[in-house]
Amino acid sequence: MPKKISIITPTFNEEDNIEKLCNLVSTEIKKTSYDYEHIVIDNSSTDKTIEILKKLAKQDKNLKIII
Repeated sequence: MPKKISIITPTFNEEDNIEKLCNLVSTEIKKTSYDYEHIVIDNSSTDKTIEILKKLAKQDKNLKIII
């Protein structure tokens, strides 16, 4: 069984960056032998960060969001 790691990313108003970041984390970690979870913790964003995260989490079972 592969080792599991957790990647934790705090966010605040990152609508311009969050999708690229999540895709990059996913792409890079898949190059390893690790199982993973990517936990994104949003700190009360007032832009579309949360909407984008919810959309991404539906597509990626490894992405967890805390709002």
